[in-house]
Amino acid sequence: MNKKQGIHLLGVYNYTVVLTYVGMLFAFAGIHFVFSNNDRSFILALLCLMIAGVMDMFDGKVASTKKDRTPSEKLFGIQIDSMADIISYGVFPSLIVYKLAIGDKQYPVDHPWQARIVICVCALYLLCALIRLSYFNVDEMERQSQTNESRHEYRGLPVTSVAVVLPAVFIVSYFTGNSRPPILPATIFLFIMALAFITPFKMLKPHLIGKCVLILIGVVELVLLLLGKAYYVQTPEEDPSIVFENKATIEEIESQQAEAF
Repeated sequence: MNKKQGIHLLGVYNYTVVLTYVGMLFAFAGIHFVFSNNDRSFILALLCLMIAGVMDMFDGKVASTKKDRTPSEKLFGIQIDSMADIISYGVFPSLIVYKLAIGDKQYPVDHPWQARIVICVCALYLLCALIRLSYFNVDEMERQSQTNESRHEYRGLPVTSVAVVLPAVFIVSYFTGNSRPPILPATIFLFIMALAFITPFKMLKPHLIGKCVLILIGVVELVLLLLGKAYYVQTPEEDPSIVFENKATIEEIESQQAEAF
């Protein structure tokens, strides 16, 4: 990458990639909150997801202001953006729903096999996000080899859309009077987004006005999240009755169901 004399770290460390790095670190912090089991863990996780989304919204624009980027730096920017995205908008959102599936005391799905379906949907979501980002990398490299113009449209739903959709699911669930974490709506939306990631419909890329609208939506979601309910997910040590982290309990439930029939 850098052929000058002396010792240099691998990678790029100028301002063009700072927002990408910061967004990924917020995603990692959000993953920590998902598994921290404090009374505001999911709200904090969703806030980190939204902040990572804002970082991603502007990282490409910031990178384009540097006119003397080398071809290697441009290729690095494409790769690092997608690698950060798979953590921020692939692994992170799927873990939010996965955590609800395995560890909520008042989990609304009554049977272990339903929880396993939720986990499978999380895995499918992550796989589709990975496929989309890999496709985008190839498509973007081919596009940049043919033109220097900015991209005007996407094919399929961008993975960053989850930074708006998933917080909205939690907000709507709370303000419609649902006292439980929205595991079922979240799972449904993950499934829909997974299919939309790899469906080749055309979608206009938001420019300044579109980005301002998305930021406004994010601000509204931020306020509503802070006003919303904290969903506390207990651990087996705190409550041995949690069925999806306790194999013995799962087997007991399945035995009871078999006897009922």
